[in-house]
Amino acid sequence: MGAWGHQFDENDDAADWLADFVDSPSWANCQEALQLTDVYIEADTASRAIAAAEVVAAGLGKPHPNLDAAIAQWAAQNSDGARTLRQTASAAVVKAEDESELQELWEEGDSTDWHNTLDDLKSRLT
Repeated sequence: MGAWGHQFDENDDAADWLADFVDSPSWANCQEALQLTDVYIEADTASRAIAAAEVVAAGLGKPHPNLDAAIAQWAAQNSDGARTLRQTASAAVVKAEDESELQELWEEGDSTDWHNTLDDLKSRLT
């Protein structure tokens, strides 16, 4: 695994997904990243879902300060899609936190900051 930290933008997989999103922003891209249907969620998939949930939160008017300004602006200007994806994003964050390889990796050490970060995201999705 490459670089990773408790913030959504400190993970290589999330950063790569966000870089691709800047080039081609769409709610369909978010929806695809948020679809955590596998029984076992790999760390890279969970990281991308968390990043997509951050885009949804921005579309709900509650962007994370670390979110790229262009993404936050696009999400705010296209907020209807965020309202449609709110529940899907919330469920994806819960699944990433409770049922993923990423969760297992965090549980190997001090996961407090990571859980606090996800709690903040979940509160911004409500």
